[in-house]
Amino acid sequence: MNDNMHTHDSGVVIDNMRHQHAFVVVGVQQLFGVHMTQYHCELHKYQIIVKFKIDEDIRQQLAEVRKHAPRDTFVLVNQADDPVDGLFGEFSIPELANGTVARFKADIFQGLPPFPKEDAAKPHFIPWKADYVNPVFADLTVEVERIVQFRPFAHHYRLPPFATYFLFGKGTEAHMTNLQTAALASSPFEPAVFGPDYDHVMSLLQAPDWLDKPLLEAGIVVTTPKVQLVDADTGEPTIPCDNVFAEGESVEVLYRGMGERFHVMAGPTFLQLTAVCNGPEGSYLTDRVMPCPDNPGYISTTPRVYWAVR
Repeated sequence: MNDNMHTHDSGVVIDNMRHQHAFVVVGVQQLFGVHMTQYHCELHKYQIIVKFKIDEDIRQQLAEVRKHAPRDTFVLVNQADDPVDGLFGEFSIPELANGTVARFKADIFQGLPPFPKEDAAKPHFIPWKADYVNPVFADLTVEVERIVQFRPFAHHYRLPPFATYFLFGKGTEAHMTNLQTAALASSPFEPAVFGPDYDHVMSLLQAPDWLDKPLLEAGIVVTTPKVQLVDADTGEPTIPCDNVFAEGESVEVLYRGMGERFHVMAGPTFLQLTAVCNGPEGSYLTDRVMPCPDNPGYISTTPRVYWAVR
């Protein structure tokens, strides 16, 4: 059993503890949060996209900040407090998905701050905390408008031949994130290790004109023939280490993975990582599940002005 299972008189019960979670923020007029995944940690074995609302003045201020840093990663993190009168601090992803969490307290940070490597090995480590970084926007009340996507990982899934993306948005704004597999890499006779795969969050330069509004808002699945994930001859994973789409590139996609070819215009990538989702360093299967040890991917660095220690 893992840490989120316990026994009672009638058998095993699965639960999920409340904690802090990091969401990559996309959108300008309409904000969405895309959860950062971890295949090895029960708390974060979920892809979830949240359509949310914050104070309008703060939304406009965030839009102004982004004008000066249009490719930077902005991360929304719920605060490390107990729920009070329906306003959550810490929560579990299932509580967010099932509607228990309607409002929560959060901060928005810019980029990934520097932190001691030894701290990253601590259980449930999160770098967006006062020891390392100050938020750009603090003590926000976030209203959950709806859940756009909720995908609990199932470890029997296998990498598809080509990358699969979830495309979603609102109005003239659209975004894509890849649908991850979190495949079990170890045998039944080894400690569980998962991967390889990658976490990717990006915006498009515009909403595709070939997609009807209800479909854009609900989200659709597309494949990207450019991004091959499995070598056709050897069957070995070919996880991309470099940014898969250049900003301004016309990207061919197949709706539902088949049929007519469509194109989207790639905008900025805000996160493309293999290091966080695939698991901690030092695993006995690191070579198998960490495809890009020398180039773990892209997430912007926190501007020095926000470092807690400068």
